[in-house]
Amino acid sequence: MKTVHVAAGIIRKEGSDELLAVQRGYGNMQGLWEFPGGKLMRGETPEDAVRRELMEELQVKVTNLRDFYTVEYDYPDFHLSMECYYCSLADESDEPQKHDRQLDIRWIPRTSLATVEWMPADKGLIDALIELKEDRLEANGTANDAEATTNDEPASRPKRAPKRRSKKRPKPGLLDGIDTSDLSADERELVRRRAAIKKSMKGNKRANTKPELLVRQRLRAAGLTGYRLEWKVPGKPDIAFPGRKIAIFVNGCFWHRCPKCNPSQPKRNVEFWEAKFRRNVERDRAAINALTQMGWTPITIWECELKKDRIDATMEKVIEQVRAAEPQRKGRAVHTPHTGKPHPRHKP
Repeated sequence: MKTVHVAAGIIRKEGSDELLAVQRGYGNMQGLWEFPGGKLMRGETPEDAVRRELMEELQVKVTNLRDFYTVEYDYPDFHLSMECYYCSLADESDEPQKHDRQLDIRWIPRTSLATVEWMPADKGLIDALIELKEDRLEANGTANDAEATTNDEPASRPKRAPKRRSKKRPKPGLLDGIDTSDLSADERELVRRRAAIKKSMKGNKRANTKPELLVRQRLRAAGLTGYRLEWKVPGKPDIAFPGRKIAIFVNGCFWHRCPKCNPSQPKRNVEFWEAKFRRNVERDRAAINALTQMGWTPITIWECELKKDRIDATMEKVIEQVRAAEPQRKGRAVHTPHTGKPHPRHKP
């Protein structure tokens, strides 16, 4: 199923809890409500798409984009993956203008979002927004004053010598450089959680992982050298023997959903993770089917099969499969019968 990547901006009205929504004025979902945004253009980041789309749709400039939610939804003809951003109007005096493709635009209180009919894909997002608490962080001066009062020491107590500061630099926080002063505690937690997911996914190496290095070490020890890494065939197998038409995939159990150890699934943002895992499994299956049709032998090695008590048995089977595949002979030159005329390459 084709995946359509979309980015949407959620603008809150200054000094209130109202969010800007637009009513679709075209297509078979005309009349339904959604947050403004649109498809990503080639080479465009989701943040750039939000800025461009909101300028084209509403004639406003937005700033302070904070990624906080991803919508994953299967429509009949395509899969929608939509990145959602809290954002602010660059100029609060600007009033968003309705586009020709919109029936209406409206500022809707967050707790009243369910009073209008939303696009099917947005219903999970709307539920999450309604459940958020209303406490704001922008007026935290009172809390800071209370904390300062609690920490004040009586004048009669002798002063302690200041502690020596550690020379170690504090680790950067996930929200460093992100302005969340206009968000509630729950909204800030959504932004922090999304940043943590992105950091985790960036740290997930594509190549030269520890399981892959173990497999390559065992193959070399068995005298099976001459393999290629990320060979350009369907799925880009981690290890490939092109001459033998062997493709080896070393899959992480969590990301590729190992059927042997049945890894756990995140309990938060379940819809996002289910869709991501489903796409990973579908992509793996499509690559294996394509390789099989091309005459290749795909081999999948799961991370859990490379543990100390299982790696010997696992690699013994893999090595046997690789050795059993005879190297493909290169095509021989076609013999041309002698006609009495000199060959074109041999001048008389």
